[in-house]
This record gives sequence, structure tokens and C-alpha cells, in this order.
Amino acid sequence: MSYDAREIANFYLDHADSRGMQMTIMSLLKVIYFAHGWHLARYGKPLVKNRFEAWQHGPVVRAVYESFKEVGKSPIRERATRFDPLTATHSAVNYEFTPEEGSFLREIFDAYGHLHAFRLSDLTHEPGSPWDHLWNETSGLTHPGMRISDESIRNHFMRRHHLQAEH
Repeated sequence: MSYDAREIANFYLDHADSRGMQMTIMSLLKVIYFAHGWHLARYGKPLVKNRFEAWQHGPVVRAVYESFKEVGKSPIRERATRFDPLTATHSAVNYEFTPEEGSFLREIFDAYGHLHAFRLSDLTHEPGSPWDHLWNETSGLTHPGMRISDESIRNHFMRRHHLQAEH
């Protein structure tokens, strides 16, 4: 099953709070991207149903960005919301993951959540990464918002997995 990226965002924000950590919008977006990539590589199916877009500082899920853009570079204190047209109100996006999914998400957080946002951004900008292919290798025809395919993300993380396994 794939999830709204705002569900995963709220899980990570709650998890960070439980550890006394803070996340910025850039670090949150990148950790969600890494969770999605490793989920594609490990399980062959997407974790996030939203599309990732190539923006200047790396892959972005627009719905998550829109939820927190007012925060700027400050730590996120609120939770992602969604608009309910029936009640004309915004409410927090709730999440419910299986124990296995929760374990997977915490594993990714443990691997990436402690890294500075700029380090996470650098990791998404590696030569040959899906972001790099779109942003730097399209003969100057790039524009913000270009969609990064799940296939290219999966292939990239599969290559990373094989490289890690060799060492």
C-alpha cells in the first residue's frame, strides 16, 4: 500500500519529537524521499503515492512542501493538514502503519534523520541520481516541478544497495 506523503511526514515529525530532535522542511522532504527510494528497492512498490518533483534543492513532494512552506528554514512544530471540502476546514493528516511499516520508517529515520538538511540535499544531488538526470542532463531544458519517475528512483536505490552489499 502506498501513502499520502503527509502521513509519512507527520509520522517522522512525531518520531523526531519523541527523540528530542527537530526537523526542517528540507530535511523532512529528503528523509521521505530516502524512505520512498529504499522502499522501492526493497519491496518493489512505492511507499509514497504522491509524485516527487525535481526542484533546485532536490526531490520534493509538493503537498508536503505546501503544508510547511510558511515555516521557512525554522524547525517544524505543526503537522501536515489536508482540506476537507465537506466541512471547509483543515485537519491534521492522521497515519496508521503496520508494525513492519513503522519499523521500516524508523530504520530510515535512524539512517538519515540525524544528518543536516544540506548533507541530505547533497546526497540527492549525487552524479547519476534521478534528480541529477533531470536537473543537469536534459540539455538545459530543466524546469522546477519536473516529475521524477518511480522507476528511476527504484533503479538508483537498487544500484546503491548493490554497491553497499559489495563493501
